[in-house]
Amino acid sequence: MQNFSIFGNLFRYPDGSTNSKLLELQKIIAQDYPAALDLISAFIEHQNSINIDERREYYIKTFDVQASCYLDIGYILFGEDYKRGEFLVNLAKEHKKANNNCGSELADHLPNLLSLLDKTEDKNFAEELAYCLMIPAMKEMLKTFVDKGNIYKSALEILLIVLEKEFADLEYEQFKIALNVKNCFVGKGKKKSQMCGV
Repeated sequence: MQNFSIFGNLFRYPDGSTNSKLLELQKIIAQDYPAALDLISAFIEHQNSINIDERREYYIKTFDVQASCYLDIGYILFGEDYKRGEFLVNLAKEHKKANNNCGSELADHLPNLLSLLDKTEDKNFAEELAYCLMIPAMKEMLKTFVDKGNIYKSALEILLIVLEKEFADLEYEQFKIALNVKNCFVGKGKKKSQMCGV
């Protein structure tokens, strides 16, 4: 399975190492995800066309100030509902168990979830996280992305291609009934969701 943490670099605040990380990512995409090659090429071309200060301003306008999109998956799925609080508490436990440092961001911040996919040893948890939470959230983010010409929309499309390819061959019968955010992904046979604890 892919090292998902590297895809988190698409959604991290730009710094001096961004260019080399994007070139590394482009090689991985060319080899394993050719359907996303045009998208990563356009993303890199855009980043190379502006300086570091402009990149940072673009990032802030996209994700922070009057955001076109939010990177906190729990907010995308639950909004201000109390279930987001439960979701964050349970996610924090999973991060701790996997020894995944979230830094200054919340437990449901997209790059933190990608790192968690790499570090968790619980395969069932990883499947539920990716299939029931992250993939639906990506689709919702793409649907509601305010600025259709924003290059970070391409970054979301890249990540969706990757997640769908990596998790396409696995069995998700226990989750197929579960794709209902308000019911907190309670699965077939009322399987208790690890993520929401309900």
